[in-house]
Amino acid sequence: MQSPICWLASYPKSGNTWVRFLLHQYFFGRADRSLEIVSTIPDVHGHAGQLAGRSIDTRAGPLTLAKTHHRRSPSMPFAGRSARAIYIARHPRDVMWSCLNYAKLVCAPEVAPRITPRGYARNYIHLGGDPQFIQMGYGSLIEHANSWLREPEFPMLLVRYEDLRRDAARGLAEMISFLGADVNEDEIQRAVRDSSFDRMLAIEEADAAAGEADRVFAARSTARAEGRRFMNAGTLGRSLDEIDPGMDAELEARFDRHLVLLGYERSGNASQPSRV
Repeated sequence: MQSPICWLASYPKSGNTWVRFLLHQYFFGRADRSLEIVSTIPDVHGHAGQLAGRSIDTRAGPLTLAKTHHRRSPSMPFAGRSARAIYIARHPRDVMWSCLNYAKLVCAPEVAPRITPRGYARNYIHLGGDPQFIQMGYGSLIEHANSWLREPEFPMLLVRYEDLRRDAARGLAEMISFLGADVNEDEIQRAVRDSSFDRMLAIEEADAAAGEADRVFAARSTARAEGRRFMNAGTLGRSLDEIDPGMDAELEARFDRHLVLLGYERSGNASQPSRV
């Protein structure tokens, strides 16, 4: 019998890959290649048939961890196995910068020069999310978060990327406790070290050299040759006003209710980019 699922749910480019690495390193040990993550914490988007990972032991019994970008609905794949979910959220301003990098990373070489920060950001604010992801059925950031967080049908833990960045050990401990597993502080510290930005970037480089990067770290080869990476910068608080003055305020107005739902304050002030 297949075990119930705890979803690692998020809008794309919100930190899901990092959370998968953190949880794998804690429950299954140090990973040196991304294929190890794929086998233990599968991505629902890569499985048209059976979704099988390695179950973790919890006080309620075996539990499978699985990644999804789908909106929560009765028709989403494997909905009947849903037992709980960890929803990973990130400030829409930082999601925008990450989506912009990803768009240039995976698009056709002739399209990349036409994707400008100003044009992309204007479209992102207007639509409420990335146009490609909306077309794929994930919806806007607002629609996606609402589907998971409003009136949940099973236990739900909200994990904000920014909080995890400030204290990854504390965030990981909260996730482990939510899953109903035993919390080991030494193993948490090891998992956090093994999931650092530099180490994940090194794994991306090793995967690319072996021709396996697309399983987790998607990118076209020409973009890699230009120096672009899936593990880009982990931007935190980078202002959109560097594109156009006043754009931060426009984004906050567009996402006002979304920011309230996720507990973000509207400040109007943005810090400098941060690399982790």
